Order: sequence, then C-alpha cells, then structure tokens
Amino acid sequence: MKNETRLKILKLSCIYGGVLSLILVGLYVLLLVAFPGTVKFMPIQVVLLPVGIVSAIVFSYMHLNYASENPEEFTCPILPGIVITAISLLPGLIFIYPLLLCISHGDVVSVVTRFLYFIPGYISLILGILSAYVVLSGNRRSPEDIPPWKVRGLQLSTVILAAGIVISGISLSSGILGDTWMMYELTIDTSEETTLFMPLPVDESGNVAVELIDELEVIEGDAVWDIVDTNHGKALEVRTSTGCTLSAQQECGKKGWDEGRKWVYSHNISTLSGVNKAAYGAWTFSSNTNTTLHIKLSIDNGMGVLLRYRCDGVPLIEGWQTVELEQSDMRYD
Repeated sequence: MKNETRLKILKLSCIYGGVLSLILVGLYVLLLVAFPGTVKFMPIQVVLLPVGIVSAIVFSYMHLNYASENPEEFTCPILPGIVITAISLLPGLIFIYPLLLCISHGDVVSVVTRFLYFIPGYISLILGILSAYVVLSGNRRSPEDIPPWKVRGLQLSTVILAAGIVISGISLSSGILGDTWMMYELTIDTSEETTLFMPLPVDESGNVAVELIDELEVIEGDAVWDIVDTNHGKALEVRTSTGCTLSAQQECGKKGWDEGRKWVYSHNISTLSGVNKAAYGAWTFSSNTNTTLHIKLSIDNGMGVLLRYRCDGVPLIEGWQTVELEQSDMRYD
C-alpha cells in the first residue's frame, strides 16, 4: 500500500471517527445533565470527556499533517495510531451492538432496518479496521524532528481522554443516583385566634422527619408552632390569629434507585385514622369553625418516583375530626 493511501486512510479515520465519537460523547454528556438523577463524578466526566476527545483528535491530525510534508518517509507513531484507530473502532462497535442483538433473536426485518439506520457507525468500524492495518503494517517510528509540544500535547490529551473513560465506567457501574428531597407546606385560612393540631411527615417507625420540620418557616401571616404528642400521635401545634402559611423543604442526599425508592415509601403522614385505597384520613383539631386547611407533602427520590399527600381548601369544624388526604403516587419506571 502506498504511503499516500495510508495517509488518506488515517486522515479520513481521524476526521470521520473523531466527529462521530464527539457526537456520541456529546449525547452522553447531554443525557448526564438532562436525566432525572445523576451519577458519581458527573462534573469530572462533563469536563474530561469533551476536552479529551477534541484535543486527542486535533493533536493526532497534527501528526498526520507533519507526515504529509514528508510522504516518502511516512511514519505513524504508535500513540496517534492507537488514538485514531480507537476513535474509529469504538463508535462502530457501539452501533453494531443493536444489530447483533437482532441477529441473535432472528428478526430479519429488524436486522435490515437497524443496518440501514446505523450505516454511519459501520463506516466508522471499517475505517477503524483499515487504520489498525495501516498502523501495524507501516513504519511506527516517531520522527525525530517533530515539535516536542505536539508529542506532549497528544500524550496529555490521551491521558485526559483515558481518565474520562475510566471515571465514566466507574461512575456507570456504581449506578445512577437521585437527589432526594421532601417538601411540606401547611396553609391555614382563619380570621380569629385559632389553635390547630396538624399531621406531620413521619417515617415508617413513626418518628417525625425532624430535620425537615426544623426548616419549617412562616412565609405568610403570623404563627407559633411546636411538635406535640396527642392521643392520635405526633402532631404540629399551630397558633395563629390571622391565618398563615408554613413551608419547609429539605434535600435528603443522593440515593441509588432501590435505596431511593424504599426511602420514599418509608415515609407517611402522622395521625392517620385509616387507609381507604388512595384516600387517607388524618386526625386534625381546630379550636373554631371559621378555618380552612391546605396541606401538601411531597417526597421525591429524584429519579421519577414522587409520592404526594395533599388536601385543598378543607373547612374544619370545632374539635377533633378526620380530614381526607389525597395520595398520588407518580412513578416513571
């Protein structure tokens, strides 16, 4: 094979495979940012992968440009040869995987459809194989007069890209993590001095979500509140004369899918009087009848499981009573 042909193959592989690899890296980074949930070391991946792939492509092409100035002494050092081969082969292997699945299931129509759909990946695979042949069968001696900064640049780019790939592999193998959180909001509409006992978020053992309640703030009106024990369980005692809105939100850390899902369903509402399908009756108390109640409790695992309890505009009578709380369970698994 002539040196000019070898050079054209490597240049084409560098450009075509590099662009395809960059597209795949861009899609991966986009999914990391857009997906509901996150993975470990996400900021590091978002930086290392694009920087590594772009700089590796640029410095590899610089080596080829240097070789094109001396075609009679054409050489492709092993490092740029490996980089060019890898950025062409890997996208092709990624695209061919769905085709192999269809072949293993014997679905002829899907095989043909997927083959046509993923042709760009198969072109990259062919170029990667040709590049590997060119590198292995050609002169791999590094030119002595190539500028050192080009060599150092390619070495550093390769290290950055390799680090990004390794960290991504570790991150994905650790599983996706969700940013879990809880939100509790209580609105009381009244025009006179009123004392109320309201349900609180609790865990499965009946313990109040203390850290969430510690964040409880009066964001509208005036109120004095405390956590008290009643005959129906733990409750939030609220005293107000103008009506009020109390709200709290807490970030509860990063949790994996199974851990986060169990965490969501390990929480509930205190003072429950019983369960009837999606309707929950919770004991409440009001010292007068001129009061309307709004309650919202949201528990989210950050990956598509959101549990909500709420009631809107429920008029209260004097004394203890049960208020129906609507439960909604939103899951996207």
